[in-house]
Amino acid sequence: MTSKQESSADASAANLAERLAELRKLNGLTLEELATRASLTKSYLSKLERGLSSPTIATVLKLAEALGVTVDQLIAKPDRANEILHVTPADRVPFSPSLERNGYLYEAIATARADKTMMPFIMSPPFTINEEQPLASHAGEELIFVVQGEMEVLFEHRTVRMKAGDSLYFNASIPHRSRSIGKKQAQALVVVGDRKKTSQ
Repeated sequence: MTSKQESSADASAANLAERLAELRKLNGLTLEELATRASLTKSYLSKLERGLSSPTIATVLKLAEALGVTVDQLIAKPDRANEILHVTPADRVPFSPSLERNGYLYEAIATARADKTMMPFIMSPPFTINEEQPLASHAGEELIFVVQGEMEVLFEHRTVRMKAGDSLYFNASIPHRSRSIGKKQAQALVVVGDRKKTSQ
């Protein structure tokens, strides 16, 4: 991650901490009550609100659901929803700094659109991963489209190797993680869809 990306990620982490505390209070919830709703510990939630820790994408999804908001409403104050939204690279919002995700970089796309059924973001997975860290899982379905480089998506009993132009679609509740392989860090467009929203 470049120094510019780190600075942007730090600012986004501070924004997330502020938004999390604000939304919790607006919902009239104590730290303990929100932690229980999101299946998190009170101490971890307190660290998130103080900007001392960064959430994984699974944690962001849990918190958004517990607060009754979209992920974009949690990680950034959205502007008025637009029917046609043009997003430049500068408009992306980093929301999970590498410090907590062992080199992962997530950048949210289309944060200005509050009412949407898909959560698109750019993911740059690290080259090395902590083998002791458990595989991640979350609600919904997930699409990964590799934009550049090569990467692997690791499941419990299967590893899928992907290169630029390849895509992968799967139930996101299946535990998984990814890593870059080759000479250049991979970059992928990831879209998470929520069946609950599409059925409403």
